Amino acid sequence: MKHNLPPLDSLKAFEAAARLLSFTRAAEELCVSKGAISYQVKKLEQHLHQPLFRRTTRQIFLTDAGQLLYQQTRDCFQQLQQQFAQLSAAQESQVIIAVTTYTAVRWLSPRLAAYTQAHKKRQIMLQHTINQPDFDATGLDLSIQWQHQQGDSDHFIHAPLFPVASPALINTISPTSLVAGELNHPAWQNITLLTEARREDLWQSWNKQQACHNPRQIIADANVRVQAAIDGQGIILADQLMQAEIDTGALQAISRDSLIQAGYAIRAHSPQGQALLPWLLQAK
Repeated sequence: MKHNLPPLDSLKAFEAAARLLSFTRAAEELCVSKGAISYQVKKLEQHLHQPLFRRTTRQIFLTDAGQLLYQQTRDCFQQLQQQFAQLSAAQESQVIIAVTTYTAVRWLSPRLAAYTQAHKKRQIMLQHTINQPDFDATGLDLSIQWQHQQGDSDHFIHAPLFPVASPALINTISPTSLVAGELNHPAWQNITLLTEARREDLWQSWNKQQACHNPRQIIADANVRVQAAIDGQGIILADQLMQAEIDTGALQAISRDSLIQAGYAIRAHSPQGQALLPWLLQAK
């Protein structure tokens, strides 16, 4: 909305001068010259087409118009100050974490219980765009990201990848154990490999760099990919976060070979994120 308000600098100079009844003290408070205060007040008087101060040799006094404007500017500045304080407090009470829904549900959420119990006024906000190509850590307090190798992070949780499949799918295959490098074995070569859209083919890496021509089904969402494996759509590379499905028998490990370098990199991007990190690492 277009407005016809005078410049903010003029209002700030006037409010300080009116509150202190002194151009000199207003200049000291705002860290400007006395001439700058006088200039801004004069601009405001020209904007309003009336004087706001009565000037004497030693002192200044507010006119009726000046008194009215001072009450308004004082109240507005106080309201703005209170609003900014509330916004600042709200920002400080938030902790923003970038994490996939898969990791949030299976690893992060249980570990936040103790932290939120101890920090009842702190609000946890989750951002799930961490796997997007344009992901930016600006404004984040903490990020948790899967990586094939450790790299540079505040903490790295090793989570080796190993193949699993549903019992129903396993029953259709003989032999039922798989060794890295044997995906071209007749028993396995037509089995669909469930994967996500990555530049690096993790199945190719798991297969000890040997040619791997199995059909692929790309499923970007890790939770959906797990369910597809449970439903027998193919085999999937699992990590320790799928232990619940393995314990219940919904998925079964079909090889002892694993990609041992894989895991989750946790990075703190602010003092709040750094303070949260020990809570997550100590939680069971």
